[in-house]
Amino acid sequence: MNQEKFDQLVKTFEQAKDSKGRQINMHYFLLKDKDNCFVHCFKAKRDMSDIRSISKTVMTLTAGIVYRLAREGKYTPFSDDTYVYPLIKDVVNLTNEKNLEYLQKIQVRHLLTHSIGYDKVLLMRDDIKDIDPHTYVDLLVNYPLVYEPGEHYLYSNAGFYLLAVTLQEFLQEDLLEFITRELFNPLGLEDFRWERYGKYLAGATRLWLFPEGLLQIGELLLNGGVFRGQTIIPKDWLDKMLTLRFRTKDVDTPERLFRRYGYGYGIWLAKEDFYFGHGTDGQTLTILPADRGIIITQAYQHDVEPIEKILSGLIEEYWPFDRF
Repeated sequence: MNQEKFDQLVKTFEQAKDSKGRQINMHYFLLKDKDNCFVHCFKAKRDMSDIRSISKTVMTLTAGIVYRLAREGKYTPFSDDTYVYPLIKDVVNLTNEKNLEYLQKIQVRHLLTHSIGYDKVLLMRDDIKDIDPHTYVDLLVNYPLVYEPGEHYLYSNAGFYLLAVTLQEFLQEDLLEFITRELFNPLGLEDFRWERYGKYLAGATRLWLFPEGLLQIGELLLNGGVFRGQTIIPKDWLDKMLTLRFRTKDVDTPERLFRRYGYGYGIWLAKEDFYFGHGTDGQTLTILPADRGIIITQAYQHDVEPIEKILSGLIEEYWPFDRF
C-alpha cells in the first residue's frame, strides 16, 4: 500500500452511495499493512467516534485480562467457565423466580456468545431510552429465559452489559478504572470515553475512540495479545475468542470475502483467515493476521451495505485469498 492507492480508496468511499442514492456518511478510514499506516478524516472536525458494538470486543479482551490475572494468583479463579449469578445476585432484585433455574446455569461463555437464553433482542438503544438505567440489571435477570444457556444464539447488548456487571462485582473495583490501568494505559491509549448505564459500563456499546486508539486494540489482537513485549491477553484466551461458536447465517453474505460467517467470543469470524469487530452504522476493525493488515472504518451510516462492499473489494484486491 502507498499513499496514492490509499487516496484512491478514500475517493471510493467519498463517491459511494447508499440505497437511497445519498453519499455515505463516513468519519474515519484507517489502513495499516506491514510497512505503512494511513488514516483519513472525512469530517471538518476531528473528534472521537462511538465504536458501538466493537465495545464487545474490548470487553472480551478485558475478560481475558481478568482471566490472566486470576491465573497469576492476583484474584480468585476466573474463566469462561465462571458462573455469573453468584457474582451478581446481591446487586439484583430477582422477582421472576422461574428464571432462577436458568440464571444459575449461566457462565461467562454464554455472555460472550449471546447465548444466555432469551428469545428477544434486549438492551438496544431505542428499547431502553425511556427506562431508568439503574434498573437495566433487574430488567435482564427478570426477563423470561426460555432456552438453556448455550443452546440458542441471539445477538443483542444484554450479554455484554451483564459481563460489565459481572466483572465489576468480581473485581470489586470500578471497571473503567481497571480497564484504564490494565488495558488502555499499557497500550498508550489516552483518549477515550465509555458511558455508563447506571453504575456499570454500558459494556456492549458507548465506547468512544479515535481511529488511532482503535488501531492499538487491533495491534494487540494482531500480535497475539502482546504489546511492546508485554503479554496483556493470554494466547489461549485469544484462541477461545477466535474459535467458531455459532454460525450466523441470518447476517452472512456468502458472495463476499468480508462476511459475518460466524461468531466467536465477542468477535466476528469471516470464512477466510481474518476476523473483525463490527458495530452499528459502519464501525469495523478488521484484522488480517497472515498479511499483518488492519482496516478500520468509523461512520454514521445506517445503511452499511456500501461500506461492507468496499471492504470486501479492498480485501479481495490487496489481501487476496484463494477461495477455491
